[in-house]
Amino acid sequence: MSNIAKLYSNELKKNFKIFYANWEPGGPIKLGDYGVMNGNIFIPMGNLKQDFEEFQGDVIKIILDSKKDHKSFKSEKGVDVNLKSKGSLDASGVPLAKAELEIKFSSKDSIFFNAAECVTNRISNKAEIGKILKIMLKENKWKKKYCVVTDIVKAGKTIIAISESNSSGISFKASSDEIESINLADASVGFDFKSESSIGYRVDGVEGLDIMIGLSKIKNPFPWWNEPIFEPKFKMNESMIYDIENSEEIITEASIDDLYFGQMGMD
Repeated sequence: MSNIAKLYSNELKKNFKIFYANWEPGGPIKLGDYGVMNGNIFIPMGNLKQDFEEFQGDVIKIILDSKKDHKSFKSEKGVDVNLKSKGSLDASGVPLAKAELEIKFSSKDSIFFNAAECVTNRISNKAEIGKILKIMLKENKWKKKYCVVTDIVKAGKTIIAISESNSSGISFKASSDEIESINLADASVGFDFKSESSIGYRVDGVEGLDIMIGLSKIKNPFPWWNEPIFEPKFKMNESMIYDIENSEEIITEASIDDLYFGQMGMD
């Protein structure tokens, strides 16, 4: 697993909580896909409807989102974003013929992420899916470590840039001189890649990418944490909890009936 994949996936999860990165952005992913986690990276293994007779037909209900929103973040330090309007002066004092977007990084491994006009499609009957999976778990047809893709965020247009040094940069220019300025929330605004310096990974305004996923799995409520004889001495992140829940050496429930199917990232 590359350092870029881990860096990007961890940073995205930190910023969007219940959403995980679809690595790589735009990779093939469907609602009902299942797999395992490697840290904050989802490793797909198959699809419920294709692999299990319990999900044949229209068992899985899907809601298509009609609302669009703008999702963006940048690393807390070392990222400077400059939107230059058409006609503003460039570094040499010459008026720009086209609007530009300039991103400068002063720290290595810093991230700029922008996804315009996102829609989130989801499985609507998650509780019913969970009941079926618990029965399958009892019948040894399912593993507790498996996660299910229950939400997919599709972006109208995506820009991602990750710095490779303490002096990195990337710039874009409007595709037409009729565009006065680049609106990062508007997927219809056209722009083209202009230049880069020491960029480790980039997505250049690509349209229609599945960029994030919501995951659900059979989980343990950890009632044993409330016992005074066993209390965690430090705050566990979700990756650590995932490893404990699915360790063959650790028993975390008296019976499968104690488990529940819930959204990951809510803890």
